[in-house]
This record gives sequence, structure tokens and C-alpha cells, in this order.
Amino acid sequence: MPHRLLALIVPLLLAAGCTLGTASADGDGFVSADGATDIAADQRVAAPDVTGPTLDGSTLALNDLDGPVVVNFWASWCGPCAREAPHLAALAQQYGPRGVSIVGVNVRDTVTNAQAFEREYGISYPSWDDESAQIASQFGALGPAGLPSTVLLDSEHRVASRLFGAVTARQVAPRLDGLLAEAG
Repeated sequence: MPHRLLALIVPLLLAAGCTLGTASADGDGFVSADGATDIAADQRVAAPDVTGPTLDGSTLALNDLDGPVVVNFWASWCGPCAREAPHLAALAQQYGPRGVSIVGVNVRDTVTNAQAFEREYGISYPSWDDESAQIASQFGALGPAGLPSTVLLDSEHRVASRLFGAVTARQVAPRLDGLLAEAG
């Protein structure tokens, strides 16, 4: 008798688990197969009011940026960060004129190594210097579980998407288009 019960329960558990592998169209917070979580507009929470030094020595405040923002957590020693860097540089070129800001958060890295990384990959957008991971920690559960991680903020700077692992322009662009359409 226990084997019959187990035979009924296991398929139900497997079927339930499969639904977590795809994102629903309404962005209900499920993690998609590509490591992204999209959050419906009515369920978004505000990003922290981050202010900090950038790799070029200036100070940048998130609240000084208008429109949607891409926040990318990275480090020069991170191989997947190097793979995604050209995609983020291309997105900055494509979406900057449309009012989207991209900001990096260089986590647990030296300024010298981070600046060399930015030169090598043609990164023109600013990155916060976050050697001690204080900025990353301000994001709390919304921030990175590992590197690289990317958070997309809507025009009200609420978290609209979280992406884990190296991102591609093809993966991020439709989400940015959606955020720009929301902003109207």
C-alpha cells in the first residue's frame, strides 16, 4: 500500500516543481529558466537609496538618475562578468539615449583591477566602488546572491527584474523595452 501512495505523490511533486522553471507572462515572481525573476508592477518594492563613490572618484546617488536603471553587480576576477561586459556596454550605447541608466557595482575588488576591466571591455557607464560589499548589502534580499547579478529598476526605482548569472543584451533588451513602455 505505501508503494501505491508513493507512486501517486511523486508525479504530483514533480509536476508542481516543473512550474517553477518558467516565468509567467504576468511577471508573478517565478524564476525563469534563464535565471530571471520578473516582478509585476503592483508587487515591486523600492530599491535602497544608494549613494557612494565611483571608480573614477566621484560620488553617485541612485536618486540622481532618472528613468529605468540597470544595476549590475560585478568584479574583475569574475569570469562570467567578463562574458557579460560587452553586452552591458552595448545596452548602455543603445538605451542610454532613451533614458535608461546603467550602473555597475564593483564588489570585493580593487579600484585598479576594476578600472583595467572597464578599459578592456569599453565600459563607459559609472560603477560604484564597493570593495567592502556595503552597497551590495544595502540591497538586502534584492541584491546579489553571487556574481554577476543584475537588477532592473523601473522609472520609479522599484525592482522590476532580478537576473542571476551573466546576462546578454538579448535577455535584457525586451525587459528594458517593457519598462520604457510602462514609463510612457
